[in-house]
Amino acid sequence: PAGVSVLFFAEGTRSPDGRIRPFKKGGFVMAVEKGLPILPVSINGSRGILPKKSVAFNPGTVEVVVSDPIATEGEDRDHLEALIERTRNVIIAHYRPDGQVPDAGH
Repeated sequence: PAGVSVLFFAEGTRSPDGRIRPFKKGGFVMAVEKGLPILPVSINGSRGILPKKSVAFNPGTVEVVVSDPIATEGEDRDHLEALIERTRNVIIAHYRPDGQVPDAGH
């Protein structure tokens, strides 16, 4: 529906070691049921800025890569695993496991 945006973090939590964990299904179920596109976002460099179980921010640079939307219209729950895998692959393609981000302006 027009004007509707929903944000969810597919892993459900921050990774303690920087590896991308399996994705939870809830947000994908909602997207399919409502016909909302999924906008994959890869976030690099945030682990050192706000480590898991910490409330203190450290200075640093974060890179946010916003990929093309993935349409869910016409999808159904029977194909949910394929949709999750497709989304995960897009996010992984832009993820930097070492947390390194390019210099500003690049």
